[in-house]
Amino acid sequence: MNSTDSIKTLLAATGGDTVKLFDLSLEHRDPCILSYTPSPGFQVNSVKWSHTNLVVASAGDDKKISLWRKNGQSLGTVPLAGTDGGDNIEESISTINFSSKASRYICSGGSGQVVRIWDLQRKRCIKWLKGHTDTISGVMYNCKDEHLASISLNGNLILHNLASGAKAAELKDPNGQPQGFLAKAAFCTNWYSFSPSNDKIVASVGMDKKLYTFDSGSRRPSFCIPYEAPFSSLAFTDDGFTLAAGTSSGRVVFYDVRGNQP
Repeated sequence: MNSTDSIKTLLAATGGDTVKLFDLSLEHRDPCILSYTPSPGFQVNSVKWSHTNLVVASAGDDKKISLWRKNGQSLGTVPLAGTDGGDNIEESISTINFSSKASRYICSGGSGQVVRIWDLQRKRCIKWLKGHTDTISGVMYNCKDEHLASISLNGNLILHNLASGAKAAELKDPNGQPQGFLAKAAFCTNWYSFSPSNDKIVASVGMDKKLYTFDSGSRRPSFCIPYEAPFSSLAFTDDGFTLAAGTSSGRVVFYDVRGNQP
């Protein structure tokens, strides 16, 4: 699920092989304004809005990224059908994300254990980021598009330097458990966010009922706070001082990062 602030309040959601767009401002009519199926019979695992909020990208078990305008016009797929070489994807894609400052670039990860950076203008893969040993379940650019964080089902989080392609940091599950702060599932059941005021700080929550913050500079967890219910979402405030974490119980918990207290 992914939402966008636009002239309309639009929400993109997926279930099974179908992606639907909802206009939440329609109080007295069916809020579903568009429904499309990228590849009938193939499950969609991730859906994201572009930087301009004009394009929706989706990806899943069909091994490709599909691009659509919000009016339903298809913009094709990456990789292009019939391409060869490093552009071929022989994996189920678990997660995608647009770069923070522009919509030209999108990253993907999945069962192939490699993060791929795609140039949507050229519709080619331009960079491969390696280091994971399990299915990649989450990818995200930082606010400056200088680093990219990727996380896998075994709980390892890698911070990649996009200029060099090298690892800037690798953070393992602090409890040493194989599934870490991710549940064993086909979808990403962990949520994480870069601090908008310090691009070295990454926060993470998940189904294990714990909130972590990581300092990529020191390469270790800053703190871990347990909660009574599994988490379902996470976001920093604009100043980077407060974390808002949604939970499966329907409550939103706020944490002061400076005091490490809810």
